[in-house]
Amino acid sequence: MGFWLEVVTLVVPGFNDSDAELKAIAGFLAGISLDIPWHVTAFHRDYRMPGPEQHPPETLIRAAGIGRAEGLRYVYAGNLPGETAGLENTRCPGCAGLLIERRGFRVVRNRISAGGQCPDCRTSIHGVWAES
Repeated sequence: MGFWLEVVTLVVPGFNDSDAELKAIAGFLAGISLDIPWHVTAFHRDYRMPGPEQHPPETLIRAAGIGRAEGLRYVYAGNLPGETAGLENTRCPGCAGLLIERRGFRVVRNRISAGGQCPDCRTSIHGVWAES
């Protein structure tokens, strides 16, 4: 259809951070497609919502684990650069090889071939890939 979809969930303490809530979100996405990238991001106390407290990185790591357990192939824990055990990166769903290494919003290394394949096992990586 000419567009790419990714879903971002802001994980807010006491609002949507329970295992049940996160499992419901991930399960809903997995029911549509296991290849929808799901980004779980940390709540930061800002602007008009000065509370509740911010989550530790372990909350995003737990949320990402729930997404993977539901079968999602591309799950990311974001907006805590370098604090989420490598969950900012893209790994091949076929061989688990590191494909895209990130630090925050910066791409450190991209190993995906121009045709959108893993260079190690040739698994097709879902996304929009164009030659530069």
